Amino acid sequence: MTSYHQSADAVGEPAKKRSRYRVPRNGAVPLRLWLVVVLVTISSFGLLASSIAVSSIMREVVYSRVDGELASAIDGWAANAEIFRNNSLGASPPTDYCVIKLFSDGSAVTFNASAGMPDVDNLVADGRIHTIASDPKSASLSRWRVLAVQQDGMITIVGKSLRFEDNILRQLTMMQFTISLMVIILLGVAGYYLIYRSLRPLREVEETAGEIAQGDLDLRVPQWPINTEVGRLAYALNSMLGQLQASIEQSRKKEDQMRRFVGDASHELRTPLTSVRGYTELYRSGATTDVNMVLSKVEEESKRMSVLVEDLLALTRAEGQKLEHERVDILELAISVASSTQAAFPNRHIEVRNEAADIPMVMGDAMRLHQVLSNLVTNAIRHAGDDARITIRLRLDQPAINLNNDDPDKVVIEVIDDGIGMPPEVASHIFERFYRADSSRSRSSGGSGLGLAIAKSLVEQHGGMIEVASLVGEGSTFRIILPSADTQA
Repeated sequence: MTSYHQSADAVGEPAKKRSRYRVPRNGAVPLRLWLVVVLVTISSFGLLASSIAVSSIMREVVYSRVDGELASAIDGWAANAEIFRNNSLGASPPTDYCVIKLFSDGSAVTFNASAGMPDVDNLVADGRIHTIASDPKSASLSRWRVLAVQQDGMITIVGKSLRFEDNILRQLTMMQFTISLMVIILLGVAGYYLIYRSLRPLREVEETAGEIAQGDLDLRVPQWPINTEVGRLAYALNSMLGQLQASIEQSRKKEDQMRRFVGDASHELRTPLTSVRGYTELYRSGATTDVNMVLSKVEEESKRMSVLVEDLLALTRAEGQKLEHERVDILELAISVASSTQAAFPNRHIEVRNEAADIPMVMGDAMRLHQVLSNLVTNAIRHAGDDARITIRLRLDQPAINLNNDDPDKVVIEVIDDGIGMPPEVASHIFERFYRADSSRSRSSGGSGLGLAIAKSLVEQHGGMIEVASLVGEGSTFRIILPSADTQA
């Protein structure tokens, strides 16, 4: 079993100093070698088929020429008896030809058999051309093309030795084999080189991916034309890497926020727990006999601890609980929130201003929307300043930031205060979970940093959006935009 090890001293080094990433090998054949094998195999079959076709055509051409000569001979010089009777003429059959005369009495005469003769024992005089072997008694081993016909009461057989023709065909075959072998070798070498160059982008992708796997998430695969396969692969990988890096960074950010929140929560819980423990030990040791004072302190600190726990439970419910879906009167909801908050903070000024021409109605969960609006109003009371005035303003057909001015299907709820406001760096993070602008954890402002995150989650579950606009020294405006119930219907 093969394995892959990374040396301990490579950990933490910059990507440029790391050794190139190597994939463990388990005996698999590289892609480029497979491509070369496929190329050579297909080319070999093509050359083989071409060689067979050329050899067949050449054989037909050669044999057709021989057959033509045999047909001319049987009707020409082979039928002339003088060429065989009178040797004084100096005429004889051509060197590669053999003529056999078979007479009706069973006798036979052979002419020009010095180069061998065909085996005619089983030959039939049917006027057709045949390919037969040499007579076993002769010294020749070549094949023969023969034509046998009946003429004047006898059978005339004319045969031509295929020694010369077969030799030419063998040479042609050897030449084709040699040329094909050379072509295959050159094709394999050229194919390997071209495939190696063609796969260079893939090697760059492999090396880049290896370095990314070692932790360098800022690297990206080089770009190639998008109309190529490698270009599309590089584009997809870079897109995936971008999303992966963003996800990792977001996870790290969330982890930092969670770690900060755990620290805040631990601090907030530890302080009241320490107080409770101190007062109980003080009473138990007899240092004080004022039971009411001890119990009031314990109750006060217990309430402070319950705030954090309730906020955590509220965030969990906001994300996981199924919402009701019913018509909600936003004006009635705003009045209810203002009334209940005014009762809790009797010295603060809270006003509801309805600028809608009709009753603003939305589809949603009235209890959850009450929670959202109550969180925003309470947040304004606690953080805008002791003298800040809070106004809940309702609008119909009033677009928010980034919405078109002709958008008619929105209900806008604004919680406005004229307090101390927020700097831009705080406003940009105000809806993040576990975010607290007060890093000193001052308990005088209260809260766990979850109230606005809960409000944002609930608003988004209603198909809406929430945003804030704030100026230091002038106040803040929290704006909720929800789809109108009449439009949804």
